Amino acid sequence: MPAARARRILVALSLGLLAGSVVAQEKPEASGQKFYYDDPTKESVFVGGARLVYGDLLLTADEIRYNSTTSLTTASGHFVLTSGGRRLVADDGTYNLATKTLHVRNLRLGQFPLYLTGEAADGSLDELVFTNATVFFREHASYTPSLHAGKLTYQRGRIVSGEDVRIGLLGGHFIHLPKLEQRLDVPFLNHVVARLGYRGSLGAFGEAGLQVPVSRDFKLGADAGLYSNRGFMIGPSGTYERSDNDNAVSGYFRSGYINDYGDRKTDILGRPVPKTRDYFSWLHRQRIGAHFTLNGEFNYWSDSEILRDFRPHEFFPVQQPDSFLEAAYNGDNYVLSAFARLHPNHYQLVTERLPEVRFDLLPTPVPGGAYQRLNASLAVLEDNGIGGPFKQHSTRLDAYYGLSRPIAPVEWFTFTPVAGGRVTYYADATGGRDHYTRTIGEVGFDAVLRTSGTSDYKSELWDIDGLRHLFTPKLSYRFAPEAGSGRRYIPPLESRVFSSYLPPLSIADSRNLDDLHRLDTLRIELDNTLQTRDPLYGSRDLGSLNFSADYRFPRLPGERHLSDIHTELALRPAPWLRLEVYHRFTPRDSAQQELNAGFELIDLDWWSLRLSTHFLRHDYEEYLLDYRQRLNEVYDVYGRWRYDARLSRFNEQTYGLRQRLGQTWAIRYELAFTEGARRESSFGFNVEVELLRF
Repeated sequence: MPAARARRILVALSLGLLAGSVVAQEKPEASGQKFYYDDPTKESVFVGGARLVYGDLLLTADEIRYNSTTSLTTASGHFVLTSGGRRLVADDGTYNLATKTLHVRNLRLGQFPLYLTGEAADGSLDELVFTNATVFFREHASYTPSLHAGKLTYQRGRIVSGEDVRIGLLGGHFIHLPKLEQRLDVPFLNHVVARLGYRGSLGAFGEAGLQVPVSRDFKLGADAGLYSNRGFMIGPSGTYERSDNDNAVSGYFRSGYINDYGDRKTDILGRPVPKTRDYFSWLHRQRIGAHFTLNGEFNYWSDSEILRDFRPHEFFPVQQPDSFLEAAYNGDNYVLSAFARLHPNHYQLVTERLPEVRFDLLPTPVPGGAYQRLNASLAVLEDNGIGGPFKQHSTRLDAYYGLSRPIAPVEWFTFTPVAGGRVTYYADATGGRDHYTRTIGEVGFDAVLRTSGTSDYKSELWDIDGLRHLFTPKLSYRFAPEAGSGRRYIPPLESRVFSSYLPPLSIADSRNLDDLHRLDTLRIELDNTLQTRDPLYGSRDLGSLNFSADYRFPRLPGERHLSDIHTELALRPAPWLRLEVYHRFTPRDSAQQELNAGFELIDLDWWSLRLSTHFLRHDYEEYLLDYRQRLNEVYDVYGRWRYDARLSRFNEQTYGLRQRLGQTWAIRYELAFTEGARRESSFGFNVEVELLRF
């Protein structure tokens, strides 16, 4: 037997006999190149590559001294303590096997995503108190934001407290926080971004945003921007988030104020944009218990163009801001809700709800195999027009009750007759009446035929293991001859809005409650789905092709009996290929009315390409190409081209380079050229620095 192995066995046996204060089931095992017993200190000493193993704990050092009476282990030189996924490195320190407490100097601790250094630490692996600590998130590098604390308490999974906390880079920590509490599974800093660039409308500009924690669940900061042609914009911002069992709340707010001395032009109504401009946006999401939710948004813009001028990335996805608050209680088979919509922006036409209280009974079985549904609401509506005095008010009480009875003579066919009635009371009627009650009845049916066919076709390239074609013809009919009655007495606050899709068929689902018409309509739908076997989910959709159209027996002026034919195509044969098409044409003259299509190729590791089209007859015809190419671990290039076929011009050309700096920063360099936009500049350049996660 080798001498070194024999020495380790003897040492383990001696420690097992001496460790009377340690639990008998777990005995420390130690080894080293040299071993001796220090009788004055009653310590077993291991020198040179010393190791001590105790359960899942491993301690290594140049020298380890173990006292069997006190269970105290003293280690010096390259002190490394490992337990599970936690690892602590220091110059020297002590660890008590019985109490599991430690004291170390000049330590480094890592538990992803946190890396921590300090002059000293006391406590246990589950809770440590650091002196003069520096904390890095995700990676230990000079370019990574970090925080420094005179005293910091760390518990597994979170920093519970900090004193004299400052944030910055290694070159200096210049942002002071009075206190600190931070979970490691959420970002420490939010909304950290900086931009430098040039746009013709703004001139040279610099923008920055930062939020820092002021409590465990709330981060507060500001957005600021300096524009050589417009002035200085600044406003507070914040983020909050908290979850506890069935309760959760999250949200954010953003704002900005500027005294704009540049060329402000006119707003969406053709009026001059004021010099003093500001905005405030707030979003709130909350769940209380298992049944109650509270969601809301508030968007105030001093003029219709402020976000378009200064925050285009926020403006273009949502160009008409909404402001609402909804509280909902979800019962076992019903929903009770209150919904309020406000009108803070004078340039928008919005029907306010002040509020609307609703009760919705979900389809519920009743004796005889039928199903009932009930919707009832009380709404106070106001339409203040645009920039003018009070225009119109309506207090409305509305209820719908319906019955349906599915009949399935065979498993592949279902016929469901439906009947229902809707009663609406208007307390503020028009046409010389103080109030008005409208009563509407409807009857109809839904018929569904389900067919399928299978094939044993297989393809390794497309990961196809057999094919199944589902063909589902549907036929629906609704008849409500009195739906358009009493129109001259009804305040028209909720009227029809433009939509290129088929409207809801039943009066129960119509949202244009104040603008109904006689209903006598047959709807035809042909749905096709192609599937293959999937080992995880049982089946996987490869694609779908659906057709739908309405036949109107009575028709409104300007309408034809047969509506446009609507076609929807979606192909997803593989994760790297997607095709989506929506097409609408008029069968009488085969005129194409609308075509929206998107074709996407994706290589998740290296590149992606998306080609899309947007065509609406008499309005626009545009083609959009987005391309991204990964060059290596650090750099990506991307481009976007929007071409207007009607005007034969590129409305937008964007060329960009994205650089990733470690796991912390992303830098984007972007050139943009535009044509034809009323407010946007024809040329823009910007450099954006974004903190990915800290």
